[in-house]
Amino acid sequence: MEQRRPPEYILEVFADPSSVKEIVKGILHTIFFHRFFSNITPRTHDILDLTLPYISDAELETLIDQRTSALIQQLSPANDPYAPYNSGPHRGSVRSEIAVQFFEKRRRKAWFSTKGEEEVCWELWTLDVTLATPKTETGNASF
Repeated sequence: MEQRRPPEYILEVFADPSSVKEIVKGILHTIFFHRFFSNITPRTHDILDLTLPYISDAELETLIDQRTSALIQQLSPANDPYAPYNSGPHRGSVRSEIAVQFFEKRRRKAWFSTKGEEEVCWELWTLDVTLATPKTETGNASF
């Protein structure tokens, strides 16, 4: 039996360096808020004049902080080997992505017996993050 592909949601994020970390964290908290299956106390967090749902769980907060910090480090212009070759509307911008996959354990089925468990992805979220470098009035990139 062929497994069907899980639904995939792609969110494109275009942000400046000063707010990209908070934006990504806010989006990740929103995704987990709607998919977290244990008991939680709903909380909110304000990001750029938006009120977003927030999960107050130390383990999840640590995981989101670690992954967001790794993404920010990848977005550093020093880590982009193609930066001198970027042209067009995205000149001076750096791109990276982060994915969130949700899995469930299912019994593996065979004709006459079960062969253990397998993890099956049931939903996939991809954040395609573009870090925009602000331009000065003269048109030069500024940091």
